[in-house]
Amino acid sequence: MTHPGWGSDWDGQPVPEAPQHPETVRRRRTSYVRERRRRTVHRVLLGCGLALLVVVGLGVWLVTDALRAAGALEAARADVKDLQAQVTAGDSAAADKTLVQLQAHSSTAARSTRGPAWTLAGVLPWVGPNVRAVHTVADAVDDLAQNALPSLMQATTLVDPAALAPVDGRVDLRPLQDAAPAIVAADDSVQLTAQRLEDLDTSSLLALVAEPVETLRDQVADVAVTTATAARAALLVPAMMGAEGPRNYLVLVQNNAEQRATGGIPGSVLLLHADAGAVTVVGERAGGSLSGLAEPALPLTDAENALFGTLLGTDMRDVTFTPDFPRSGALAKAIWEQKVGGTIDGVLSMDPVALGLVLKATGPVALSDGSTLGGDDAAQTLLNQVYLDIEDPQEQDAFFSDTSRSVFSAVVGGQGDAPAVMGALAEAARQGRLMVWSADEDEQASLAPTVLGGALRGVDGDSPVIGVYLNDGTQAKVGYYLDLTVDAEATECRPDGSQIVHAVVTLAYDAPADAAELPSYLVGLDDIVPLGDIRTNVLIYAPDGGGIESVRVKPEPQGLNAQLHDGLGVGARTFTLKPGESGTLDLQIVTGRKQTGNVHIRTTPTARQKGDVVLGSACEK
Repeated sequence: MTHPGWGSDWDGQPVPEAPQHPETVRRRRTSYVRERRRRTVHRVLLGCGLALLVVVGLGVWLVTDALRAAGALEAARADVKDLQAQVTAGDSAAADKTLVQLQAHSSTAARSTRGPAWTLAGVLPWVGPNVRAVHTVADAVDDLAQNALPSLMQATTLVDPAALAPVDGRVDLRPLQDAAPAIVAADDSVQLTAQRLEDLDTSSLLALVAEPVETLRDQVADVAVTTATAARAALLVPAMMGAEGPRNYLVLVQNNAEQRATGGIPGSVLLLHADAGAVTVVGERAGGSLSGLAEPALPLTDAENALFGTLLGTDMRDVTFTPDFPRSGALAKAIWEQKVGGTIDGVLSMDPVALGLVLKATGPVALSDGSTLGGDDAAQTLLNQVYLDIEDPQEQDAFFSDTSRSVFSAVVGGQGDAPAVMGALAEAARQGRLMVWSADEDEQASLAPTVLGGALRGVDGDSPVIGVYLNDGTQAKVGYYLDLTVDAEATECRPDGSQIVHAVVTLAYDAPADAAELPSYLVGLDDIVPLGDIRTNVLIYAPDGGGIESVRVKPEPQGLNAQLHDGLGVGARTFTLKPGESGTLDLQIVTGRKQTGNVHIRTTPTARQKGDVVLGSACEK
């Protein structure tokens, strides 16, 4: 029987359990906690194991890729070096094969530095900068190999040096004009790649990463110099050779036996006419016949008057007193137009050493007197022997002009191996013995930064430029026996990025002991210095924003004459030396602020010294 208050709602109620003993509750809780901890530890261990496997896997993946990329980049580095040599030599067949190899190696390197492992590693501290540097290099080299170099190779095939050799006195300019857009576009791409690599900060990278990155960066920078030169040539050469109308040029043949800042006295001046690729020598004058103007052909600055005198602008033989060749070119143009007439569109300059380099490529040339002149004896013959063998100054000038005309005729006539001739001209430019100035402002803007420009400057990018120049004061040809050496070292990098350069400039006069007995035209006039002695003015140009901190002079007295030329500090000193004597300037020179690059020392090329010197930076040691 049921209670009357019970209803159906009660039917499903569970029977209450009896209360559990407290000890039982504690034990069950302990067991639960332990089980939960065990499961948590298990999950943590499992997670750590999986994470470790992922890290190890990514690490192995990264290392494997890195080794593959390193091998490919090393192979690409060798390919770039070979390719540059083959293109320079004109070996297009070998260059094509090397380009295919380079593309394969660069593609391997680029693929090997992509993917999740590299993305993850790139954001990690310490490892990240190294990973990103390798990726940047691989990507940049691949872009260079796949995009820039093929079009450049195709363009250079069209302008093979052999194809540019004159035929019947004329160069076919059409291939170069057709190739110019591709060459310029390729150079733009190469310059961007070179800048990407230049922007990499390798100072914080591991040595095993930094060293190959820097090596490859330097190689690409060399390629960039080559392509920049090619691009300028593709744009400049057709117009300057008369593709757009006839041009007239002067060629100053500088005589290093009577020194001037950029080489020597322009003893002979040739007039070239260029028209649609045909270049001919149409006239010549002795330098002495282009003198005697009552006033400078162009106004001279106060600094020019102080350093060089009015002859800089009144006498063709003295326009090279200034180390700024564009200024020499403008003055030469003005003097010729006043003395001779006509319009001059540009000025070139060469010296007998440069002529000798060219003659080694063209082979000997025949002179009007029936003799021949070759590359091995050109400099000695033109700078010294002619004065020993020929007494009449007019006959000396005629011999000099005849030789210069013959060499230029051989070059424009296509004599010799074209690539070798171009190589000789390039070497002459690197030695400071070949310079070019254009009266066209746009053309000159392209020429000025190159080795052909010869412009006076105190800084080049972040590299300070020091100048050491000679100007003869003897009015003789004994400068052939004068040797110039510059022993220098960048000794200190200061906190503001300037450098201290210690330089010892030495003039050694190696004339015969009996120099006074040499022919009178060679030793000059005895009312300037005793016969057989030499007098030379030395000009030291400090870098832009820098100066000469101290100088010790041998022989006495001490001191320099200080001037300011085109914003650059100049120290000037005159030496008078007897045969066998020498003079030295021991200098401490400070560069401008933030000039942390290698130090360039530009010097007057002499009969035996090549000219410019490059010193390692004290800020990058």
